Amino acid sequence: MQRDDISFEIADDGCRIYAVCQTRRIGSIFFIKIGTDKIMISDAEIEPEYKDQDIELYLTQQIIKMAREQHRKVMSICPYISNIFKQHPEFDDVRLINQGR
Repeated sequence: MQRDDISFEIADDGCRIYAVCQTRRIGSIFFIKIGTDKIMISDAEIEPEYKDQDIELYLTQQIIKMAREQHRKVMSICPYISNIFKQHPEFDDVRLINQGR
C-alpha cells in the first residue's frame, strides 16, 4: 500500500485521526491536546490485515504536521509510536518526550 492510497480524517471529538483507504477506516491514532503547546499520543490501532504497512508512520506524520502547524510539542506513551520517534530523527523538532517503551 502506498501513502497516496490513504486519506486522513479527524474524529468529531478532535482526539483521533483515522487512516482511511477506499472509505474503510484501517487505523487510528489517539491523542490529547494539553494546554496550548503540547500533544500527547496515547495509542494507535491498526486493522490486522494492514499491520506492517507503515500505517502507524503515516498517522504519526499527520500528528507531526498538526504539531508543526499549531506550534506544539509531541510526546508519546504508546510504545509503537515511541519507536517510530526513535527511528525518525526528522521528528525531533517537535518531540518533547519519548518514553522509549
